[in-house]
Amino acid sequence: MNETIAIINDPDVTLGHLQDRNITSVNAWEVEWKDLTPDFNYILLGGHMGAYETLEYPYLDFEKKWISKSVNENYKILGICLGAQLIADALDGKAYLSDNIEFGFKNLEFLDSNSIFDDFKNIEVFSWHRDTFTIPTMAKLIAKTSFPQIYSIKNTLGIQFHPEINEYLFEKWYVGEKTKKELKNFDVDNEFKKIKRNHSQISNSVNSFFDKWISS
Repeated sequence: MNETIAIINDPDVTLGHLQDRNITSVNAWEVEWKDLTPDFNYILLGGHMGAYETLEYPYLDFEKKWISKSVNENYKILGICLGAQLIADALDGKAYLSDNIEFGFKNLEFLDSNSIFDDFKNIEVFSWHRDTFTIPTMAKLIAKTSFPQIYSIKNTLGIQFHPEINEYLFEKWYVGEKTKKELKNFDVDNEFKKIKRNHSQISNSVNSFFDKWISS
């Protein structure tokens, strides 16, 4: 089984319920991209920035160049939220600021029956994103809400929602007046209670999915 490397794009967005797995984390702003070979599995994690904000976050440009090369060379990659947006933006899709924030637990509409995603069927999954994306031309849309949620292209998967969410991550993200103002029309307390109440289910789902993914 190949080693899995998680690429951290934002120090506040880490592995959540996957933190106890045998996953090595590296910071996108420090990594030597040439060292990331097809011998590993890769998880591209989320962040508060947009995939297109390369002037403010120059490492995103290097990351997208690596993504474009690696997807086409059939590396095994899983992008979560910003990670999925970066993959789309690195290819011929496009990440962009949406008109509305998607926040809270949602049911997915599945367009494909691939059993690797069974852990996310018939449950609610947690979304929190301002940006969204159009999927690359050659990609297959697997699940959606009013936004694209899961897609595949070659040996790469993009997931817009946060299967790794836990209480610690939520509390790290829900800080600052800007964030609280953006979410003023949502029942934030209720969504946080769901995260705590569904702790075991969320953990079991993402870890079961991870096992299927690394062995696929």
